[in-house]
Amino acid sequence: MNPTFRIESIKDLYVHFDLCDYLPPWQDQPSQTCFLYHGYARHMAFWQPWVPLLANDYKVLRMDQRGCGQTTIPPKDYEYTFQALVQDAIDLLDHLNIDRVHWVGESSGGIVGLAMALTHPDRLLSLTLCDTPFKRPSHIDSTYTLGEVDRATAFAKYGVGEWCRQTLSYRLDTNKASHELCEWYIAQMGAVPVHVANSLEKMIGSGDLWPHLPNIKIPTLILGGQDSPIAQAPQMKAMQAQMPSAKLVALEGYRHGVNLLAPQRCVTEMKQFISNLK
Repeated sequence: MNPTFRIESIKDLYVHFDLCDYLPPWQDQPSQTCFLYHGYARHMAFWQPWVPLLANDYKVLRMDQRGCGQTTIPPKDYEYTFQALVQDAIDLLDHLNIDRVHWVGESSGGIVGLAMALTHPDRLLSLTLCDTPFKRPSHIDSTYTLGEVDRATAFAKYGVGEWCRQTLSYRLDTNKASHELCEWYIAQMGAVPVHVANSLEKMIGSGDLWPHLPNIKIPTLILGGQDSPIAQAPQMKAMQAQMPSAKLVALEGYRHGVNLLAPQRCVTEMKQFISNLK
């Protein structure tokens, strides 16, 4: 564990998180916080390249989602919901006395951010959605089963790590990612307990925020690879059209995983978006 990371008891969880603050202590302007929230069966280290890019201008908060990384693993009968994950995030913010954040979510982590924008808009300054669909495309449901009856059966047969290896090109543009990044990615997802991966999958698969998008008033940057097989370009354009305060930036030549593959470009777009809100 990185010695700067912390594990603290918050309600029913031991939460593994990191709050970086490298801002000049003499500055007069109140500091703002960027909350980087990871995607499906991952953990906060997937945001590692972003921290030094943001830390000169913002406090940077990351956490391991319930059941992922080093945060408490729930029991095998636990059923994940987006609202429960939102509450976990709010509990951490309250614990740290942080009122509002710029939420940055990757893939399903962006859906958690959308859910927070619907129920707790007072806790958000902005939303940045990296490769985030408002609903998982139907073709992914069948592709991710690897020919089995469902994903749970595929997990039971292959394990989460091997399942990740066989489906990695959908979540990460393997034409641009290094071999080392691909192997690290597979190893990290492979460490997630099967029952956590299954319950998270059920939550994501049943989620559809399309009817609620017009109710999201938080300024939102929709950011993704133009050729992402998950956050597909037509869906992203439709998403922007439904949201009254949304801007769309599609990174040409990229598939999924822009947060890992183009961190400098992503952070530049995000900083520009936030600066225009002031």
